Amino acid sequence: MGMSAQQKMLHVADRLGLTTLKDMQGTTRMVYDSNTTVSATHTFFKGASQRAFPLTNVGANGNQFQVDEALLVEKIGFFLPLAADGISYQGLAGASVKFDLVIGNKTVIKDVTCEFGGEQAFYNDGTVGSAVIDLEGVGILIPPQVEYYVIAKTCNTATRVATTERLGCYLFGTGALLNFNTTI
Repeated sequence: MGMSAQQKMLHVADRLGLTTLKDMQGTTRMVYDSNTTVSATHTFFKGASQRAFPLTNVGANGNQFQVDEALLVEKIGFFLPLAADGISYQGLAGASVKFDLVIGNKTVIKDVTCEFGGEQAFYNDGTVGSAVIDLEGVGILIPPQVEYYVIAKTCNTATRVATTERLGCYLFGTGALLNFNTTI
């Protein structure tokens, strides 16, 4: 019998010496970032604190979680912003994404492709959803105060020729949020 997402998060936190993580509030969590400049290569979450909602939701802490906050990544998804304001978006629509996930300067996922027509999840407008890689049952922990980022390149799904696109990325899974269990 495998570990639940919560058990895995606590096990990894314990191995890292993060003993207070078990006292924090469990939650479902999603962080996203988008690059509305058309490009062949995108780096997500790095420098995200300089961008505002709706381009990202990471806030002032940028690409690292606060003390006693973490995310066990269970899904990684991509979407295409339609304009520079980042308000409207669509699914990959004929594009595929090859990406790396880097946590603490260590590449933990390398050269994985997320395909157009993959699992449908967030950013669904009723007809086209985002493309998603599902890590459920595996999960990768982003611990507190450790920088993380995604490097992604787009290509045409049919020909595999590199393309230039606006692109967005999200990480979704089980999280821990700072929880004050005592009076301050």
